[in-house]
Amino acid sequence: MKSSSKVSYLVSTALLFCGSLAQADKFYVSSAVNNIVEVFGPSGSGSVFANSGLNNPEGIAFRNGLFYVANFNDNTIYKYDSAGNATLFASTGLDRPIGLAFDASGNLYAANFGNNTIEKFTSAGTPSLFANSGLSGPYGLAFDALGNLYAANGSASTIEKFSPAGTPSLFANSGMNSPSGLAFDTSGNLYVANAGINTIRKFDPLGNGSLFANSLLNNPIGLAFDSSGFLYAANQSNNNVVKYDPSGNGSVFATSSLSQPQFIVAVVPEPSTTAMTALAIAAWLLKRRSQRVQKSA
Repeated sequence: MKSSSKVSYLVSTALLFCGSLAQADKFYVSSAVNNIVEVFGPSGSGSVFANSGLNNPEGIAFRNGLFYVANFNDNTIYKYDSAGNATLFASTGLDRPIGLAFDASGNLYAANFGNNTIEKFTSAGTPSLFANSGLSGPYGLAFDALGNLYAANGSASTIEKFSPAGTPSLFANSGMNSPSGLAFDTSGNLYVANAGINTIRKFDPLGNGSLFANSLLNNPIGLAFDSSGFLYAANQSNNNVVKYDPSGNGSVFATSSLSQPQFIVAVVPEPSTTAMTALAIAAWLLKRRSQRVQKSA
């Protein structure tokens, strides 16, 4: 076998094995009554991730290995490292914050339910007003691939769209009742949890809506997609998390320790993790083969 063929074969072999070695999806859920954030593995087994600095935790956002949680009751946002250690990120510019979302540049946005605004924070926690029109009881936030921000208007039962400059426009106003959590799939479709009517609605990029799911839901709040395209919904009144396949078929995913779960964020493996694992295994196999050749010479 030629040297290039050997490398190709070894890399292919490594890729077959690296799936079991790569980090699996994890799911972080805020629990309002217990004032905790719980983490769940792919099997649905849970444990406490964070229990300090929390006061009616709502929205969760993840970036660069750090978690950010909005505290509805004390108007703060706390930051957590991968071990669950807390530091205060922001305490100004907030009024009953609920939804959180990051833009591509690393700025954090918070939906202020109390004063119908969206506040923007730099990575250092410096606040500035992003939007104060088109909002009525803003809840969940989500960015599309073009940098537009979408906000669920829980009080008006609409979805508002904001350009990167903060210019508002109505995106959708049908089929919703107290919309809460938002999540985009990889095709650019927006999914909306309707807390008032226990459904999840799907909207294409033009705002055309259709029913995605209406089973196993009881006051759904947060939504999140995993790396395989399954949608997860946090049920505030059922104290569980439900998992849906791309066709909308649901099953209970997690119940452990949850009390009024609010928002959920999925942390999926970085694409580079698989590639780097494959290359590391390939290098090890090449080294082992070289050692065997030297011994037999």
